[in-house]
Amino acid sequence: MKKLVVILLLISRLTVFPQVLTVEISGIRSDKGVIQLSVFCDQESFSNETPRAILKFTKEGLTNGSINLTLSNLPYGKYGIALIDDTNENGKIDYRGFFPCEGFGFSNYHKRITSKPSFESFSFEFSENRKKVKIEVLYLKN
Repeated sequence: MKKLVVILLLISRLTVFPQVLTVEISGIRSDKGVIQLSVFCDQESFSNETPRAILKFTKEGLTNGSINLTLSNLPYGKYGIALIDDTNENGKIDYRGFFPCEGFGFSNYHKRITSKPSFESFSFEFSENRKKVKIEVLYLKN
């Protein structure tokens, strides 16, 4: 009987509680294009621009410049998320001169920046206790 209870608990743990991370995004200026999220696991992958995943979302549900996106089945661990408001849907951030002309942001990073932050400055632990991160989209050019 004890073995059956343990087996049922293990099965329910795997199937009933999916790992879902909510990304709350604010400051989006336009409903054109897509939101691209790049999920990084460490400083090396961020420096080399080799994310664990690149996810694209439509802006359906955008209200007053804000939208909530859901990342499903992401294993618990340490991550950092970089965002591009990819208005022309070319999969990269566009520049005019030295300045990005599309919006960008980083998970739980609310500072005005002029250079790429370190992974540690926008990373977070995704666990059962932490299931939400915020990203404020920044625009350097109008």
